Amino acid sequence: MKRKMPMILLGICAVLALAWGIETWKSDNGQEETTKTSPISVTAAKAKVEEKQPGLSLTGTVEGVTSAIISSRYSGQVEELHAENGQMVEIGEALFRTDSQELSNNVRMAENGVRKASVNNDNIEANYRRVQRLYDLGANSLQSLEAAQTQWAISRSEMDDAAANLAIAQKRLEDATVTSPVTGMVANKTVTLGQMVSAGTQLMTVEQIDAVYVVVQVEQKDIGKVDIGTPATVKVDAYPDKVFAGEIAVMNPVAGRENRLFAVKVRVENPEFLLMPGMFAELSLKEDAVKKALTVPRAAVLFHKGQSYVYLVDEQGIARKTNVTVGDMYDEELSIESGLREGMLFITDNLDKIKDGDRVAVYGGNG
Repeated sequence: MKRKMPMILLGICAVLALAWGIETWKSDNGQEETTKTSPISVTAAKAKVEEKQPGLSLTGTVEGVTSAIISSRYSGQVEELHAENGQMVEIGEALFRTDSQELSNNVRMAENGVRKASVNNDNIEANYRRVQRLYDLGANSLQSLEAAQTQWAISRSEMDDAAANLAIAQKRLEDATVTSPVTGMVANKTVTLGQMVSAGTQLMTVEQIDAVYVVVQVEQKDIGKVDIGTPATVKVDAYPDKVFAGEIAVMNPVAGRENRLFAVKVRVENPEFLLMPGMFAELSLKEDAVKKALTVPRAAVLFHKGQSYVYLVDEQGIARKTNVTVGDMYDEELSIESGLREGMLFITDNLDKIKDGDRVAVYGGNG
């Protein structure tokens, strides 16, 4: 009896293990079957050749035509502050004023100096005239006349010095009120009322944005496509339905030492102040010639480790990762130079959810 019990237990364990294995196999097999029978929904389109206008598409940054750096010419405490970020100011408009009491006192002292020098000069001149008359009558020596002439020349110099000191004091008092050198928008303001500021420290900028530059970097292989006066169109994310017209205004003839790119500035009129410095912008330069090109939406092309590829849909509804060679860009489309033929069906959405070999169900598009 004692020998039969272990044999019974072993038999029970074997049956349970077999049952567990069967259930596991069923579960795994069922999951696999479920995966196979659940294709991923995608939208697809057929590649087609169309007439396109070649050009150059670049990403750049908006900057003001003029960016005036505002600082105080002299150290002092800010007594008045009239500017705030985003505020439009006119040329010559006051932005802030530093402590001017001492400067006002200097002006008064300089004015007094001018008056004293003027009175002293009048007295010395009168004395010189008297000595001159006596000399003409033979009642005075040439030495006395020359001494009077010297005193009069010195007094005139002292009067000129006093006038110059007054002009300097008045200019310093005037400079205590800092004004805008251009008409534009206040930006990057760091100064506050009552703050002690040092001479020459940047306190804000005034951006002239009634016209702006879109600054882009052009590769040397494309520099032949751009020239001063070449028309361009600009788009920004803030106004996706609006196209801004401009033209190339500035070209740096020397490539950057590090990136070997040429800086190009496109001037765009901005009367409504919609384009702000610092915005990213999409710049397009169009050529006159028209050519046929096989294109796909830019969003349908994926890039990884220097490779570009699309997902095609084969006759069995399987997604196939296919390497392609990308050519020119046309607005929101890319031309494909190799890897794709006209009529092939490529996937345009849910690209982050599929991988090579997945089953897909095509909806919408022209697939």
